[in-house]
Amino acid sequence: MRRALVLVVDGWGAGFLGCYGNSWLDTPALDQWACQSVLFEQCISECPDPLVLYPHLFGGTHPLGSQDESGLMTALAEADVPVHLLTDDPRLAVLRDTTRLASVETFPEVAEVAAGSAEETTLARFASVLLDWLEEPAREEVIWAHMQGMLGPWDAPYNYRQYLADEEDPAPPEIVQPPFERENREFDSDHVLGITQAYAGQVTVLDMLLGEILATIEELPADQQPLVVLTSTGGYPLGLHGQIGRVEDGPVRLYSDTLHVPLLVRRPDAAEGLTRCQGIARLGDVLPTIVESFGLEVAPQDGLNLLQVRLNDSREFVLSGLGDQRCFRTNHWSLRYHLPDDVTPLDQLDLDQMATELFVKPDDRWEVSNIADRCKNIAETGLRTALAIEQAYREGKLMPEIPEELLTEV
Repeated sequence: MRRALVLVVDGWGAGFLGCYGNSWLDTPALDQWACQSVLFEQCISECPDPLVLYPHLFGGTHPLGSQDESGLMTALAEADVPVHLLTDDPRLAVLRDTTRLASVETFPEVAEVAAGSAEETTLARFASVLLDWLEEPAREEVIWAHMQGMLGPWDAPYNYRQYLADEEDPAPPEIVQPPFERENREFDSDHVLGITQAYAGQVTVLDMLLGEILATIEELPADQQPLVVLTSTGGYPLGLHGQIGRVEDGPVRLYSDTLHVPLLVRRPDAAEGLTRCQGIARLGDVLPTIVESFGLEVAPQDGLNLLQVRLNDSREFVLSGLGDQRCFRTNHWSLRYHLPDDVTPLDQLDLDQMATELFVKPDDRWEVSNIADRCKNIAETGLRTALAIEQAYREGKLMPEIPEELLTEV
């Protein structure tokens, strides 16, 4: 009996997991997930806004291209495998009308107040629904569970923040509403530290709850365990690049703290666990992986089956976009730029008037050292290539060939 669970935690970046190199915050349950999963080191979100991302992701198209309602969801529907969306984000109710989801269930909104215990948090209420599902008789279906996560209430008990603060640190803030701030200068370090401690308190609760979910899965017979995907639509800026937080319909700067997300895939009975994959994955690979796990075929343009390919050989780039912002990522480079408007055809843009930022990957993890002025050829070639790729997405054409200089190390 095949079934799958996709757990998407919004606002959860890869930088806050021990299994992704964070040595400051303990995440023992997530580390255990990593031991039982295939972990993808470099998963890039194509768009951090789920309202933009999901209609394309469910259809097997890219957010910068046109939507296709006859794609991946159709393959599942024709095989009588329903896909149900569970979410505590009321905005996603519109997906009932814009996708081929079998159902969309939104949870009642709750007051944004600090919880008295971890079990009373918004994250815990969501996790309890998933625990109930795991204990039901297994049936062929896909549960796509989208948590507001770090974009929802920061309602972990205050002592979770205090535990993360040293004696000489200022008292962490008592905020429950996730903050949103933008500056054209560096934030005060104590202010960022307090916000980071509050954010980490939420991750601590999430880790505890994921430990309960994993323990429940381990108790099931192997043939009743679901394929589980843990990931996020986008991270949460915490002071880098002049931004703290993300808000609905608000601007967000597309750097790695927003686009680099965790991706762990646990097979039933933890088959092939403790596997780490290099190369670039993207969120558009998640549903093709699930579709093929049900024994169905996926068209070549729909994405990769992450459990069947070598990413280093199969994926050369990811192009991310939101509004007028773009981020073009290869294995060795990350290029940021803005489109000047949404009217001028891409092939008529004046490239000399478009400012770029260029970062070496994966060395410059947080993208703080812009070398566009020192590597002008890479920046110019990358910009031309990224615009050609977007044009192909818009027109539904084959992707252009990626120049060799973008595929080699600096």
